[in-house]
Amino acid sequence: MDPVSVPVGLVAGLVRLIDTTTKVIRYVNDVKDAPSERAHLARHSSSLLALLTDLRYRVEEAKSALEPWFVAVRSLGVQGGPLDQLRDRMERLATKLEPSTGQLRRAGMLFTWALDKKEIDEVLAQIERVKTLVMLALQSDQLQVPLLVGSFAWFLALLMSCQASLPWH
Repeated sequence: MDPVSVPVGLVAGLVRLIDTTTKVIRYVNDVKDAPSERAHLARHSSSLLALLTDLRYRVEEAKSALEPWFVAVRSLGVQGGPLDQLRDRMERLATKLEPSTGQLRRAGMLFTWALDKKEIDEVLAQIERVKTLVMLALQSDQLQVPLLVGSFAWFLALLMSCQASLPWH
């Protein structure tokens, strides 16, 4: 695959997910007399939005598509992958939360909560899974440094033990 098209496709998918998440947050904040799940969904969606926005700019500013964090993030953005699944879920959620007519919204009337607790719990769990995967992917550079240092230390210890056992030492 063309190295330039990978970030462009990934960024486009992130932008679409960011837009959908923004809609969900806006709709959730407009609901009148919603249960406490509304606040949980708003908080989790807002933290997801911040993470996705950061991820978008990191991808756009990446110097190489071969950096370990970028490879990990790219694997999340494949078709049918975690980011794609979350976007589909958030789009369905936005559709359920969207007011049925624009006239009610323009008139300033707030709409009612249309989701059940089970559905909210499933969305929250998926949001948390994706947030965790993104954070782990972004940390993959930092996770490789200790592994390399540990491997290097092991190699030096092996060399020193071999050198000590040489007859001319």
